[in-house]
Amino acid sequence: MLGSVSGSVSVTSTPASTPNVTLPNDSPAPKTKNVPLPQKHQKPYHISVVPGIGIGVILLAILLQVVLVVLIRRKNRELRDAELSAQSPDNAFHQGHSWRCAEGQSPMFQRYSYKETTKATNNFSTVIGKGGFGTVYKAQFSDGSIAAVKRMDKVSRQAEEEFCREMELLARLHHRHLVNLKGFCVERKERFLVYEYMENGSLKDHLHSSGTKALSWQTRLQIAMDVANALEYLHFFCNPPLCHRDIKSSNILLDENFVAKVADFGLAHASRTGAISFEAVNTDIRGTPGYMDPEYVVTQELTEKSDIYSYGVVLLELVTGRRAIQDKKNLVEWAQEYMSSGEILPELVDPTIRDSVDMDQLHLAVGIVQWCTQREGRQRPSIRQVLRMFSERLDPGNGSFGEGMDDADGGFYPGRSSRGGAAGIHRNELVPCGGDMRSLHSSSSTTRSYCSRSMLLEGGQAHSPPETL
Repeated sequence: MLGSVSGSVSVTSTPASTPNVTLPNDSPAPKTKNVPLPQKHQKPYHISVVPGIGIGVILLAILLQVVLVVLIRRKNRELRDAELSAQSPDNAFHQGHSWRCAEGQSPMFQRYSYKETTKATNNFSTVIGKGGFGTVYKAQFSDGSIAAVKRMDKVSRQAEEEFCREMELLARLHHRHLVNLKGFCVERKERFLVYEYMENGSLKDHLHSSGTKALSWQTRLQIAMDVANALEYLHFFCNPPLCHRDIKSSNILLDENFVAKVADFGLAHASRTGAISFEAVNTDIRGTPGYMDPEYVVTQELTEKSDIYSYGVVLLELVTGRRAIQDKKNLVEWAQEYMSSGEILPELVDPTIRDSVDMDQLHLAVGIVQWCTQREGRQRPSIRQVLRMFSERLDPGNGSFGEGMDDADGGFYPGRSSRGGAAGIHRNELVPCGGDMRSLHSSSSTTRSYCSRSMLLEGGQAHSPPETL
């Protein structure tokens, strides 16, 4: 019994009391316990590498997708710009071969970038004019050239049409009394036209802005003839003929020698038939209040006689120094009381030049104003007849204005001297010229402008207003 007890004790105590017996049998155990230790350090390493590679692949895919989206958007933008350019400026130079002009075609325009235009205008800081189309800035480009940049305020359907029309027309119009277009910019949603820079700004600035020196009477007459020459080119030497539709003092620009040039052809309209004379066409009413032909406003029928009416208003501005609409009164209506009587009242003339105006020339100018501003278009003269009136009255090669004029055209010309001649106008006094000679005074009695009688005589008669002067 004791033996059994001791045996049980020895069994339970052998592991603790006999290490030499148990260690050989259990010796591999510590080795097997040490083997998994490296595995515990390797598993986290593999787990961290796999997600890192996956994240890298995902980031790379996202980056490629972003690059692809950017490239697609850029390509779409280029395609949109290309389509827009194909519809307007770029193709405007090559399409419509029916546009032919007597003085030849303009050279190809230069295309400017938006960055180049922004730099040239000093970030659009120098404003020299504003209008319905947009704002005009002075610009100096990297080659040193100075230009006027007209920026479209907002891209709308009408503004886009006017932009394209002006590009198309000025690509084919070339005349000494039309402003030259140098180039353009079509980028993003911006539209720019780059013109030659006109040193003396607009006629409106000189007539109506304070702080400017008053234009002399002779300079005003020369400007009137320059504008008439420009209109003659549009009405008679373009094929098809053109109606400007927005003749006004702000669209008449003056260079350093006060040569007048007509600008802004955004509203210009071409004769559909291509005939030398316009036929009335129904159009949307567009223009500037005070200058718009009242017959055109009522009937919506446009002819070249609408330009004649506007020209008469501009000539009246030159005489009076007043705006087309001033003190809520139309200039033509305001002037009626001064023009309706046989005598021209001094109050009609701009106070700044009242003392220096030649009365015979004043009667001529007022007579032309009366004729051009008749209510009915058929009673107005053509621009050629206006030029002939200036030429015959002011050209020193024609000693008398009154004699022979009735026989030539069978009509009365307003402004004719009551003495039957050009009283007070001497042979060397005043010469109309088309822009090559800027002085109104001539040193030769044979000097004549290209708007001379032989060239300006035209068939048919025009109605004239009653003789009041």
